[in-house]
Amino acid sequence: YLLNPSLSPTIHSPYPPSLPLGCIRILLPRPGVSRLVVLSLSSSLALLLLYSSLNGPQSPSALHQVFLNFRHVRSYPLLRRPRCCRLHPPNSKFNPGPSHPRPNPWSLYPDSNHDIEASPILLLLAIKSHPANSDRRAAIRATWGREREWRSQGVRRVFLLGLGRDRGEEGGDPDLGEESERYGDILQWEFRESFFNVTLKEVLFWNWFHQECSTTVLYILKGDDDVYVDVERVVGFLQNRETGMRREEEGETEIGGETLIRGGRGMRRGQKGETEIERGMRRGTEMKRVIGPGATRERGTEGGAGRERGTEGGAGRKRGTGSPQPLYMGRIFVETYPVRIWWNKYYVPYSLYLGPYPPYAGGGGYLLSRDALSLLLHASTRVPLFPIDDAYVGMVAQAANLSARNHPGFMPVEYSPSRHPCHYLNSIMVLHKLLPTDLLRLWSFLQTQVHSCRDSAQDGLTLARANSPG
Repeated sequence: YLLNPSLSPTIHSPYPPSLPLGCIRILLPRPGVSRLVVLSLSSSLALLLLYSSLNGPQSPSALHQVFLNFRHVRSYPLLRRPRCCRLHPPNSKFNPGPSHPRPNPWSLYPDSNHDIEASPILLLLAIKSHPANSDRRAAIRATWGREREWRSQGVRRVFLLGLGRDRGEEGGDPDLGEESERYGDILQWEFRESFFNVTLKEVLFWNWFHQECSTTVLYILKGDDDVYVDVERVVGFLQNRETGMRREEEGETEIGGETLIRGGRGMRRGQKGETEIERGMRRGTEMKRVIGPGATRERGTEGGAGRERGTEGGAGRKRGTGSPQPLYMGRIFVETYPVRIWWNKYYVPYSLYLGPYPPYAGGGGYLLSRDALSLLLHASTRVPLFPIDDAYVGMVAQAANLSARNHPGFMPVEYSPSRHPCHYLNSIMVLHKLLPTDLLRLWSFLQTQVHSCRDSAQDGLTLARANSPG
């Protein structure tokens, strides 16, 4: 009708009847111009949303406000107590009995005397869990979390829980009663489980450990219930560390991850040309970096994806000068920033925290010595609770002047079912993000087919040597 208005006299054209066709085409928007306008509007809207997310609500959200209202409360009743810190008499053997498919050592010593000589507990596996995650706890008990003895030193476990739902009856979650009675590894407090309350669970565990386990347990591995831990490798590392500490009288000094022995003029390597760290590497216990006060820092991103970098020397453990440096070790994050996207799970408003976090170990799995835990407990009274638990541990460690040590074996990658299990056998101590089915599948492979990884590696080495020149 625009080209010939006479065809419809009832429709009035916006253009004069005598307007040339070329002029009409010029007045109408071109296709390329329309796309450009839409793209510009979309980009402006996206930038506006990004700006509002980064500079959105500066005040705490409703969840943050609830956390702030109750973070001064650090004492909650215990609903279930574990038996993990009791000492077993030496040379004792577990007798599971007819009703237990797996050993339950606590049934052997209901009235054990703590004054008798007993096997020391080298490592306590302290696993954060939720009452609803019974399948994950069962998978851990059946795999890497089994309680056992390593060279006359014990490995024990405990699961850390709050209340998963409103208490319908006395004792909290009723499904946990039988589980706790059967395995004796449930430590539960009377507070409601939530993401922000994981920090509360951390501090409550420190208090409980100080009261119940500080005289019987040497080391603690804190972890989530979706991890795999190579306990044998961790125990090897800790026993190697204990062996080194017992040689204080020899005047050894560990500098920058390398053990040197004083003697003669200057410093010389240990006998047979092998250093402490080289012995540790053979046992899968390499510790490369030390991060703590005075460490070299490298700036991370606004979203919290920081770098893992520390100094190689200057923060080592000096032996022969008193007690060794307490151990706080894992995958260390340095110069990470709080997440400022308000709808993100890890969102922290500016009003709650400014600047980068201090160095901290990823909460999926890290190691503590009992003296390090004691330092954290006493320093925590000076640091208000913070909603991000692993960052809070870093804050308390900084207040306690406790160095955070990076180890490449802690969560270097996340588990993926698409990768061959042999990929995870190369010096990994802690592996993160496994479902119970993934954990059982990986454990079955390690128990029955791990030799195939060695065979494949040997075949590859032989082929490489055959193809090498000369």
